[in-house]
Amino acid sequence: MKIGKSLYTLLMTLPPALGISAGDAQSAEGIRPTGFTQQQLDQSLVDFYKKWRSTYLVQDCGSGRYYVGVTADGKSVGGGTAKSTITVSEAHGYGMLISVLMADFDPAAHAVFDGMVHYFHDHPAKSGPGLMAWNQTKGCGNAREVAGDHSATDGDLDIAYALLLADRKWGSDGNLNYRKEALKVIASIGKHEIDADSRFVRIGDWVDDADEMQYAPVTRSSDFMVSHFKAFAGATGDRTWYAVRDETYSIIDKIRSKYSSQTALMPDFIVGLPTAPRPAGANFLEGPNDGAYSWNAARYPWRIAVDYLLNDDQRALAALRPLNSWIKRATNGDPANIAGTYKLSGNAVAESGRGAMAFVSMFAVSASIEATNQNWLDALWTDMTKRTVENADYYGNTLKLLAMITITGHWRQPNP
Repeated sequence: MKIGKSLYTLLMTLPPALGISAGDAQSAEGIRPTGFTQQQLDQSLVDFYKKWRSTYLVQDCGSGRYYVGVTADGKSVGGGTAKSTITVSEAHGYGMLISVLMADFDPAAHAVFDGMVHYFHDHPAKSGPGLMAWNQTKGCGNAREVAGDHSATDGDLDIAYALLLADRKWGSDGNLNYRKEALKVIASIGKHEIDADSRFVRIGDWVDDADEMQYAPVTRSSDFMVSHFKAFAGATGDRTWYAVRDETYSIIDKIRSKYSSQTALMPDFIVGLPTAPRPAGANFLEGPNDGAYSWNAARYPWRIAVDYLLNDDQRALAALRPLNSWIKRATNGDPANIAGTYKLSGNAVAESGRGAMAFVSMFAVSASIEATNQNWLDALWTDMTKRTVENADYYGNTLKLLAMITITGHWRQPNP
């Protein structure tokens, strides 16, 4: 079922803004769309949040449990998911991030967050309780036909970060010790999803056991959550996470210099680690565009931009400045011209579509890092906010909401 009637009624009466300052310490600071006050930007954010939540937030699979229903809008979901899929760990991580980051606007967010933690507890990955099984289907069980009891790294990384944010937001003296939970997840990620020798991010806990380990020397650009790694180092005192962050930037530099020097694009999957990183070949794991800038890599600009906005890391600026310049030229400044998949050379893949919200919204976050992108950011924001929930699917709408949270200055980091 969708959210309960009492929660829905509460949601519909949320105030447009609660006087939250965009300049709060440890919040993402970038340029804003022009022509709007902070309250107007927050109003747009809250309005879309209401629609997203009423569409995708599901209370089911146990008392007080919540998850993000990836097919709750009646649209299909890809990514190798099973038939009758209800959610995936990627979506669960997004939902936990959204709940804690929107808690200043939504008094019900705390209860929802706790319900998502309980759902996470109910679905541990095969490797251990610190990671989440990546795919559930109708009936609330893990999807056996796609090894749904294994993990996917992106969801686990976001779940850990969200738990750290919850510790900062609500403290850990209540029914759930968020900090303890976060440290458990971080430890499990380090054990199962980070390469022990070279410190690159692996794509799941299953890679050592599949197809003669061909997926072990592989990373995915959508998992380049460099600001998360800094936060994990701060929370744990383990400097290994700085090595993970450094290795991630090193991989970015190697791909850019050899394969995308004119565009700064990243491929969905990168193979040949640690010594010779290169784009994956066609149909390596998910489809013909595994080595292109496609639906996984679409999240890369957001993940890197957040590190610059929060931490002023100049490596992030160096990675995104040429990417922003290229996409503005490639589209002639019109978001409707953004292709759904690009070769790393910058050529759009035939029949890839144009103007998908997943790509538009992530480029908007990247645009917010510098004032030279002001007109581009304004165009992207206009395109994002004129479209309704019905115009996109779970993936596009959820990335749009995460982008709006970031652009309006409400993305946070857990460590003061």
